Amino acid sequence: MENEWLTKEAFWEDCRRNPIDPLLRLLLTSDGTLIRHLESLFLASVKVTIQDQREILIDEEHASRIGIPAGEKGIQRKVWLSAGGGRKVFAVSIFPLSGLKPDFHQEVLLGQKPIGRIIEAQQLPTRRDRLEITRLALPQVAEALGLQPRELFWARRYRLNISDQVSGVIFEAFSPSLFSSSSFSP
Repeated sequence: MENEWLTKEAFWEDCRRNPIDPLLRLLLTSDGTLIRHLESLFLASVKVTIQDQREILIDEEHASRIGIPAGEKGIQRKVWLSAGGGRKVFAVSIFPLSGLKPDFHQEVLLGQKPIGRIIEAQQLPTRRDRLEITRLALPQVAEALGLQPRELFWARRYRLNISDQVSGVIFEAFSPSLFSSSSFSP
């Protein structure tokens, strides 16, 4: 399955043949807020650390997933979500600027809250679709976690539709430490 993006249903079928940790299955296929799941697991707040945030021209691949023309201006945000004393999730989000309302755009630019918390605070209804799951090597993420560059990470990507405002794409890669039972000691 390495580098092959699977739908949720195909992932479940693969799990029937190759048992996967139930917690991992839940996090990878959930359509709820990842922040809330992490807070429940660690009984602690989740900290967001922005690695990079910038305006970009949205490339063909991401534009197609969002449903907009390629080349539209967007904001790309790369963050680490940390809980329980360590980095747990590396996430990349891309949203077209044309659809962002000023208050949401301003909150994103401030970089103090995870996108899920901004959405929650503004009470914006969301819908996730086009969920896909894979395992892939992410050498820079591995290096940031002190792991070998060939380490394989479970990851998911999906489109996030936020009320009447905008659709964006989210990519999340999960640290292997997230799935060790000792990770959850409060």
